[in-house]
Amino acid sequence: MTIRLLAGHGRWIAFGAAAALIGATPALAQSGGGQRTDVTPYLGIDQIVFAPIKGDGDALTYTTVTAGVTAQFQNRRVEAVADVQYSHLFGWGGDFADQDIISGIVSGRINIARGLAIDAGALGTRARTDGYSGASTFGSGFTSQVYAGYVGPTYADKLGIFDVTAAYRLGYARVEDDIDRDFPGAPRGGSFDDSWSHMLSGSVGVGPGVLLPVGLVASGGYTREDARQLDQRFEDKWGRLDATLPVSPTLAIVGGIGYENITIGQRSPLLDTNGIPVVSNGRFVTDKGSPRALLYDFDGIMWDIGVLWRPSQRTSLEARVGRRYGSMTYQGSFTWQGRDSSFAVVVFDGIDSFGRMITSDVAGLSRTNLNVMRNPFTGDLTGCAFSPTGGGQCFNDALSGITDANFRYRGVAMQYARQHGPWGLGVGGGYSQRKFITPSGDTIYIRGTKDENWFAQAALNYALSERDSIGGSVYVNYFDSSGGRPDVLNMGAFTSYDRIISRRLRASAALGIDGSKADDLDTVIAAMGQIGLRYSF
Repeated sequence: MTIRLLAGHGRWIAFGAAAALIGATPALAQSGGGQRTDVTPYLGIDQIVFAPIKGDGDALTYTTVTAGVTAQFQNRRVEAVADVQYSHLFGWGGDFADQDIISGIVSGRINIARGLAIDAGALGTRARTDGYSGASTFGSGFTSQVYAGYVGPTYADKLGIFDVTAAYRLGYARVEDDIDRDFPGAPRGGSFDDSWSHMLSGSVGVGPGVLLPVGLVASGGYTREDARQLDQRFEDKWGRLDATLPVSPTLAIVGGIGYENITIGQRSPLLDTNGIPVVSNGRFVTDKGSPRALLYDFDGIMWDIGVLWRPSQRTSLEARVGRRYGSMTYQGSFTWQGRDSSFAVVVFDGIDSFGRMITSDVAGLSRTNLNVMRNPFTGDLTGCAFSPTGGGQCFNDALSGITDANFRYRGVAMQYARQHGPWGLGVGGGYSQRKFITPSGDTIYIRGTKDENWFAQAALNYALSERDSIGGSVYVNYFDSSGGRPDVLNMGAFTSYDRIISRRLRASAALGIDGSKADDLDTVIAAMGQIGLRYSF
């Protein structure tokens, strides 16, 4: 029996006593047999040129000084991976302001005792806030710094004939900016600020053939998020009973039924003397004396039925159809783990927010063998982190169209990663739809309007020799809004070359192109170049 977090999208789903059917290991993954400690601090300096091909703007030149660290720990008790850096951009001339950039990923687990572990992770990156939702941050002075992190214990073990799991997660998300948005479709006052979230879940069950031919799992959970914007609060309480009926050694029928109560509420914005909401730094000022109005209240039965197929320890497929939130739902996943590659597809359907989504994405990251993709011209995360052992993640979707609203969140996401000899390959992509849950007559979004997002990225690296390597990446993101914000198409590609000069010194060079087109905004296409040196300690 396991409880799995579907692709980090914030919805805990009890999958029944599946592990008993297929002989899976407990939910608490055990560390690999070997030990590894690899910590590499570094300093770097890069010279970058930005040349507009289409659209307004002048050619820009700037110098970046970077301090960072990459690290990986793996032993019997600890698994952790980190890629974190701080960069300062020095603009040449008055057309480009100096910038500070903090970006990186940390993911880890500490095994405390049998079945008990502490998981934690964090993310730092940037996102566009000038109307080009989902586009590259390169060449834009209108960006927001995004932070997200989580920490919490997990427990999974057998108590007699019963499989028992429990988990708690404390999450935090924050978007920092200090500009008032003034562009067509700008969400006046509707910018995400920060939020704290709590997720608690647990289950008790027995596998098929232990007491009955059918495996049974009773599970329950509670989720709460408190967001600063208008003192918004989300609460979700649920409980359910799942059953697993094997029909062959590799195939089972699965299903479950339960009860759920979801509420979303927020206070009113403070009004000025003209009755207009007061906005500060793109966010509503909350009227602390106003009552918290109920925006959404769902109270009812949920159920689903489907199949679970696991022909080997490397391959698993699950598909379910059911009813939840007062409508039909469709969910599923397919995972395959090879010796040096992994592939996963997930179909998801839930009620989410930016804060819960980005922290769940961080929680879904691998703790080993994580390849963090960076833009060579800015140092920003490019959107995806790949892992040939599973646990890769793409953040493109969460970072496109950041809002303060809760939404019905449906879509599909996939990722493939392979590391074989000198070759490294990563491919990620997906589609999602956000249908907003807002007050009737809301001035930011019309209740029931939706955003749609298509995204894809592919990265390839090849080691020419022990000293030389080349790499490249292509990406596309299309953000389609029906809530008043611009539709945005962003496409780009870059290629890079690295050479190890000595044991501690390496040189790099890169060329790239990036283009964005948004409704009512100018098309922007730019060429980019970079040369740099990095010294590792």
